[in-house]
Amino acid sequence: MRIIASLLHASFILLVLIESGCEPSGSRQPLPKQGNDSNTPFCVYYAPAKIDIMPLTEFKVSNGGGPQLDVYISLLDSAGSQIKFPVKLRFELYDQVRRSPEPKGRRVGIWPQEEQTAEPNNLETHWFDLANPAANNRHWRDFVRAYQFSLPFRPEPGGSYILEATCLTAQNRRLTAQLSLK
Repeated sequence: MRIIASLLHASFILLVLIESGCEPSGSRQPLPKQGNDSNTPFCVYYAPAKIDIMPLTEFKVSNGGGPQLDVYISLLDSAGSQIKFPVKLRFELYDQVRRSPEPKGRRVGIWPQEEQTAEPNNLETHWFDLANPAANNRHWRDFVRAYQFSLPFRPEPGGSYILEATCLTAQNRRLTAQLSLK
């Protein structure tokens, strides 16, 4: 009789442990509601919610070319997953001002550069447009699940810079990220 009571007691404790799980309550993000309460298509929830300049970004000298800045950009959806998505990107490089509340100093570069665009006064031409599938695939690096851009730039020896990336989504959301470079 004691053995049966002990087995029932152990089974009850095991059942409680299995049902409670190890995950704290509230840590899962709820899935978006589907229904008539919103006109937003379900695919919008997988659009970029954040942009990240990856630490692989660096100054380097290309083979047969001049010095350049290799930039790796990761787009993250609302669940934090890296995604490939048709967006527009622009990069700006600033001198870094040390010990200042505003560390961005004078702008020393912007890409795409004006001389690369057909109409220098048209602000729409100052973006890398990844809505074109060929352009999107040309910059996409599947092994890091990020976009790579090689931007021509000759850094000053010992210079410190701040790279700012701006992303414009199809939903007209503007996302930015910054990275300090030496």
